Amino acid sequence: MTRTDHRMTRCFLNNATSSPIAYSSVSTWVVLILAYCFCIGPQLVQAGSIRVGITEIPPSLGNPFTAMGPPSTHFWGSLYDSLTEIDNYGAVLPSLAAEWYQAAPTVWIFKLAEGVRFHNGRPFDAHSVIATISYLQSTEAARFLIANEVSNVVGVRAISDFQVEIKTREPDAILPRRMSLIKMIEPHAWKTLGSEEYALNPIGTGPYEFSKWGNGNNVVTLIKTENRRRPVQSVGKLTFLEVPNAVAREQALVSGELDFIWGLNPDSVEAIRQSGFLVQVHRLSQITSIALPNVINEDSPLQSSDVRRALNYAVDRAAIAEHIFGGLVSVASQGAVEGTVGFNPSLSPYPYDPNEARRLLVNAGYPDGFSFTIGVLQITGSGQELAYQKVGQDLRAVGIDARVKSIPAAEFLRRFMSSDWSEYDAFSLLWNNEPMRDVGRALEYFSCLRPQPFFCDQPTTDLIRASRGEANPDQRKKILQNLMVRVKNLAPALWLTDSVNLSASTPKLRNIELQTGAIRFERMTLAH
Repeated sequence: MTRTDHRMTRCFLNNATSSPIAYSSVSTWVVLILAYCFCIGPQLVQAGSIRVGITEIPPSLGNPFTAMGPPSTHFWGSLYDSLTEIDNYGAVLPSLAAEWYQAAPTVWIFKLAEGVRFHNGRPFDAHSVIATISYLQSTEAARFLIANEVSNVVGVRAISDFQVEIKTREPDAILPRRMSLIKMIEPHAWKTLGSEEYALNPIGTGPYEFSKWGNGNNVVTLIKTENRRRPVQSVGKLTFLEVPNAVAREQALVSGELDFIWGLNPDSVEAIRQSGFLVQVHRLSQITSIALPNVINEDSPLQSSDVRRALNYAVDRAAIAEHIFGGLVSVASQGAVEGTVGFNPSLSPYPYDPNEARRLLVNAGYPDGFSFTIGVLQITGSGQELAYQKVGQDLRAVGIDARVKSIPAAEFLRRFMSSDWSEYDAFSLLWNNEPMRDVGRALEYFSCLRPQPFFCDQPTTDLIRASRGEANPDQRKKILQNLMVRVKNLAPALWLTDSVNLSASTPKLRNIELQTGAIRFERMTLAH
C-alpha cells in the first residue's frame, strides 16, 4: 500500500465515526465513500475559506453557457458577471452595463462600466460583449442552452469602447433581462484556448477567480480577487465539491467535512437544526413540472389537450406539497409564482379529480388508458425524485401505464437541446422564471419559438411575439396574464408545485443570500 493509500485509509476511518446523527446503513456507506474520495476533514479548514457541497459540478465545468439554474449558477455566479442582473423583486440592475435604453423598437444601446478587468488583467469593453454574443450565435454554440437568448439578435456593434448597440430581428422588450443570463467571457483567451480548454481555465470578471481543479474535476477551488463592484466581505476561498446524494451532503456537513450544503431534504431539516446548524429556506421563481410534448411524436396521446388536462387532474399535488416537500411549497396554479411579471392571480390549480381525469381520457378515445414513459432529470435522494415517483403512481391509478425513468444530467441536457426524446413521451422540466422574474422566457420554451420546439401552438406563439414587442409594461403584463389563461387550458405541462431550496451551514456563516438562483458568497461573513 502506498503512502497515499495509508493517508486515505486513515481519513476514511476517522470520518466513519464522526457523525452524531444515525442514518441507514446504505446512507452511511455513501458517506464513507464520500469521505474516502474527498478526504476533507475539519483539519483542512483555513481562515476565510469554506467548503461547499453541491449536487454537481457543471458538466461543462467553466463554460457558463450550458445552464442557468443552481447549482451551476453558484459556481459561475462567483466567477462571472453579466451586463445586467435581476434582484429578488424582479428589478433589472446594472452590472457590467452601467445603463441602457431602447433607441428604436429593435435597437438597444448599452453603456458599459469602465475600468473593469478580467482575472487575467485584460480590459472588459465593447469588444468583449461583441465576442461573447457572436460566439453564442455560432454553429458550435447552438447546442448550448444560453444560445437561445440571442436567437433574436441580428447585429451587435461597438459605438465606442464602452458603448454597444444590439439589434434584434423582432422587438424584444425584455432584452435587458435576457442579458442577465449571458456571462461575459474573456475573448482573447476564448479564441486562443478554444471552448473546451477555456472551460478548464475559466476567466471572468467576478469576485472570485479560478484556482484549481481536483479529484477528477469533481472539486474546484476559487479565490477572491479585487472587485470594486462586488467586493468580498469575508470568504476569501471557496472550494466546491460535487456530492450528488442529499444524505451524503447532510452527513458531510454534520461531520465537519463541509461548511455549506445546497439541496437539503425537507425531512432532514429538524435533525440538522438540532445538531446546531443553520437552515435557510430559499424561495425560487420556478415551478416543478413535467413537459407534455405535442410535436415530437405525431402518434402520441399527448397530441390531445383533453389527455394533457387529464394528466393534470389525475395527480394529487397537495399530497406532494405536504408529504414530500414538508409543507414548504404550494400547489402550482400556473407556470409562475406570485411576484413574477405575468403571474395571473385569477387562476386556480387543477383540482385533484381522478374521475374527471378518466372522463377526459374517454373523450379523447383512451378509455383503457395508454402506456407512457416520463424521463426525469436524475437528482439522487431529492424531493423532486420522490415527487415524480408519486406522479407515476397517481397516473397508474387512472389507468395510464406510467413509467418514470431517471436520466443523468449530461444526457438530459443533450436530449433537451436536440429535442431527442426518442423512447420518452414526456420529461421533467422547470418552468424557470428565476433568472429573469418574468414569465415571457418560460413561455417561449413551451412554444413554437424554440429552435427545436417540443410543444407548439401557433396562436400562443403569436401572443408571445406581441408581448415581446410591447414596450408599455402595464400592457405587456396584461398580454402575459391572458397568455397564462390560454396556456393553462392548453396544458403543455403537468404543473406540480412551486419551488424552494433548502441550504444548511455551520453557525459561523452569516448573511447567506440567494439572488436569482445564485448564492452570493462574496456577501457572506464569518463569525469569530
